[in-house]
Amino acid sequence: MQGSSGEQTTNFSDADSLGAPEKHLILAAALIQGLALYALKFFTAVDTWSPVWPYLSYTLVIAIPPLVIVTVAPRLARGYWWLVTGYAVLLAALAAYRGYQCTPATKVYCGDPHEFVPTIAIATFIVAFLLRACATGMARLRKPEYSALFHYSWDNALTAGLTLVFTGIFWLILFLWQALFKLVGVAFFQELFAQDWFFYPVTWLVAGSGAILFRSQQSFVLTLKRLLRTMLVALLPLLAVLTIVFLATLPFTGLQPIWDTGRGSALLLWLVALLLFFTNGVIQDDFPFARYPRWINRVLLLALVVAPFYTAFALYGLWLRIAQYGWTPERLWGFVVALTLALLALSYSLSILRRGERWSEWLRRINTGLALWVLAVCLVTQSPLVNFWRISADSQLARLQDGRTELADFDFFFLRRELGRPGFEALQAAKALPSIQRNADVVEHLDALLAQPDAIWELRKNPLQAKAEIQKLREIEVIPANSSLPTDFHNRRFSENCQLPERQCLWLEQDLDNDGSSEFLLFSFRSRRDQQNFLQIVAFARVDGHWRQIGVNSRDTDESFEALRLRLSAGEMETRAPRWPALYLGEELLLDPTR
Repeated sequence: MQGSSGEQTTNFSDADSLGAPEKHLILAAALIQGLALYALKFFTAVDTWSPVWPYLSYTLVIAIPPLVIVTVAPRLARGYWWLVTGYAVLLAALAAYRGYQCTPATKVYCGDPHEFVPTIAIATFIVAFLLRACATGMARLRKPEYSALFHYSWDNALTAGLTLVFTGIFWLILFLWQALFKLVGVAFFQELFAQDWFFYPVTWLVAGSGAILFRSQQSFVLTLKRLLRTMLVALLPLLAVLTIVFLATLPFTGLQPIWDTGRGSALLLWLVALLLFFTNGVIQDDFPFARYPRWINRVLLLALVVAPFYTAFALYGLWLRIAQYGWTPERLWGFVVALTLALLALSYSLSILRRGERWSEWLRRINTGLALWVLAVCLVTQSPLVNFWRISADSQLARLQDGRTELADFDFFFLRRELGRPGFEALQAAKALPSIQRNADVVEHLDALLAQPDAIWELRKNPLQAKAEIQKLREIEVIPANSSLPTDFHNRRFSENCQLPERQCLWLEQDLDNDGSSEFLLFSFRSRRDQQNFLQIVAFARVDGHWRQIGVNSRDTDESFEALRLRLSAGEMETRAPRWPALYLGEELLLDPTR
């Protein structure tokens, strides 16, 4: 920081200087976390628990010790521990509810909590710098100042990042250690470092030591922050010019090319997010853009003024997608992110238009409100108030009921695989619909899905789509002319490739192993602009009464599809025994040079 922030930084450093009791507490919290994680993995009884308890246990073990590690200080407000306890209770309730969405475990499939974990991590990060700003170095809790919020948000982020790097380097040294001893025939350390009882306590103790190291070396963290700020100062004008120039081209190109990519909304949101992040990194608590010449300052202000247009375009593109396909958790999160960035960008834009170069007077209020908004979103979206799984399941089921989604196009596997208990209940409700009861194939498919708690991948296709794909495979030309696919051929793995406009396909019936039974080869041909065409050949054979893929080969060719078809129709094929036959020892295959 610069200017007046220098005095504040000193005060922050004085308040955060760790004494022996705080260092011992940090090490104890890290060790407890490591041992608790080891216990949760070691005790096999955990696997038999209702999903509610693993969710609750892992959430508290993963979130609360790091919160204590980054916020504990010599002088804390009396309400500090009450706030930590209250947050732990809130997390426990949210985790229990999320675990309930995965019950009963014998019927409901949830998979990895890839959505729950980052949400709780972001909420804990915000709570951490709010705690440090309102409870560090004071007798009682008080409303945090913006300078403190800004300082501690960066301090926590850099401390966490440096701690991860420190722990990673520690393990790289241990890997070198075990490799060196393995060279001389000592495998003890390789076996030791691979043990869970060694890995968990040691790793978290090292992480705790790293946190103590970097929290005690505030000058190093502040120096790193200044270096990062210098990078942001240099790159922000480039980002601002990109924002202005790209917006100026849209009247000539239109918005349709953005939607055609399928990821246009995400790219627009990334541009706005980077612009706002760089802006905050440059401004910090100084006068806006004080380091730049006046003309660059105006360019930066113009970029912030027009930034809401990007969020509006992104929201519009996202809404088109939702209107076409309904809500899913990914689209709900996309909408939340887009709405958050839209509100922030619009607030910046309006404050600049109303206050001009003195718009920074509103900046502190806007950013503080943003932190509270993001915290509320992270917590509410994991509660019964806003259950993204329930919203998505209801949306998809409603589209099926009112006919907006055709039965043949409906993704039943998505409900089973991605939406936990709400998806399972939606499948049960869908099974009772008259349109489904009239279709025996769909009913059989739903029965299979509901009976499989792991939602096996073989059931991912809507049976009506599968039938259509098999029919399209049968419509592909078969060589020789009097041949046809067997009636029991149902392998559709490569059928989607043959439906692409740039692909041409044909079947070849050939007895590859001279046993009197035919195999079928699918030739998939793709033309390319460089005159080197792509040819893929997939062979299918009847194995144990079912048609299975037995081989696949791909290569480039300068031959056209029509020339290839004529050569195959002329019967120029022949089978040749491999030069190097397979080597067996009794019934055991020792070597197959063709593989």
